[in-house]
Amino acid sequence: MKLLTIGNSFSVNTCRYITEICQNGSVELTLGRANIGGCPLERHWYNAMNDVPTYGDEYGGSYTLREMLESEKWDYVTLQQQSLNASKIGTFYPYIDILADFVKKYAPSAEIVMHQTWAYRVDNEQLRKDLRISQAQMFMLIKQNYDEVAAKLGTRILPVGEALRIMQEETGDTVGRLTRKPDGPSHANELGEYIGGLVWYAVLTGGDVDAISYVPEEVDASYVEAAKKSVKAAVAMYNR
Repeated sequence: MKLLTIGNSFSVNTCRYITEICQNGSVELTLGRANIGGCPLERHWYNAMNDVPTYGDEYGGSYTLREMLESEKWDYVTLQQQSLNASKIGTFYPYIDILADFVKKYAPSAEIVMHQTWAYRVDNEQLRKDLRISQAQMFMLIKQNYDEVAAKLGTRILPVGEALRIMQEETGDTVGRLTRKPDGPSHANELGEYIGGLVWYAVLTGGDVDAISYVPEEVDASYVEAAKKSVKAAVAMYNR
C-alpha cells in the first residue's frame, strides 16, 4: 500500500505507528509525507498553485507538492484541515476543491480520503478563548464539515475524531486526557496515535484490528481493548 498524507502535525500524529501496525497485519506500506506544522488547507493550496518546494520530510522539505504526487503511484492520498479551522466550514472552500483536483491531475490512480481530525481537550484554553465552543460542539462541527466535504468530493472518511470521541465514552474520560496531550492544539498522545493508526489501517486495508497484536511500548495495554472497540465502532459508522 502506498500512502501520501497532505496535512500537518495531526497527520504526523495519526501515522506514528501505522508502519508497525501494517507490518503486523502483513501489509507492506510506503508512506509519503507532505506535511507542514500547523498548515491549513489554504497554505497547501497556495503551495500547490505556486510550486513551493517545502515538502518531503516529516515536517517540510525541499520538494513541491506536485513532485510529491508524481514521485510514486500512490494508492491513497489523504487531506485534512488545520485543527483550529476544522470546525469552520468556510475555511475549507475553495481550497479543498482545488487541492482535490490537483491530486487527481498529478496522482490520477490515487483514491483521495478525508482525514477527520479531533476535538480539543475540554481543558484546552483555545476552546474558550479562540473558538468559544465546547468540546462536544467542536466535534459535531468537525463531523458535519468532513461529512459535507466528503459527500461533495465523493470520498471516504478516516474517522479518527469519531474514534477518540467514542473512546472518551467507553472509558468515562470526560476531558480527553487519555488520548490527547495538554498542549495548545491537543495533539494526540501515544494512545491517541495508536487509535488513529488503527483507524487508518482498518479503513484503508479492510483489515481486522482485533488481529493486530502490536501494541507500542508507550501505550498502556489495559486500554487496548477499549481502543479497538472504539475504532471498530467509528469505522462501522462511516463505512456502511
